[in-house]
Amino acid sequence: MLDRIEGSFAGDHDAKTKIGAAVKYLLRDLRGSAHDDAVREIIDIVQGVANEPSSRQDVPDSAATPAPMGSVSYKSYVIDAFRRDTDRWRSTIRRQDGKKIRIASPPAVVDHATTGSDALTAEKAVEFAKRTIDAGGVM
Repeated sequence: MLDRIEGSFAGDHDAKTKIGAAVKYLLRDLRGSAHDDAVREIIDIVQGVANEPSSRQDVPDSAATPAPMGSVSYKSYVIDAFRRDTDRWRSTIRRQDGKKIRIASPPAVVDHATTGSDALTAEKAVEFAKRTIDAGGVM
């Protein structure tokens, strides 16, 4: 089945364009919390597909990266740890309500922020993110 799906795209750009169109379709006419709930559902769908074994079948077992640990809620933020490489973990920080966040350095307003240094474990990456939140690195 995966071969039929892959064959229906002209390339990566075409696939991404179709994903974008599908997201726009699903979010049409939604406002407020209904919009935010739909965005979270779309993200869950993408994460579920990305973590399916069939989506990683071309990757040898020795190179496979384990699925990211579950989301951690902290204050009004959601923290997701992800593995960049062997013993190199980072976290993304986003607001639970889906609003943009301000980062202190360099000053910017973004959908999510990624911790700036690697950690040896997912738990340490989450700890770094919590410290960043507590220190006012994201607002």
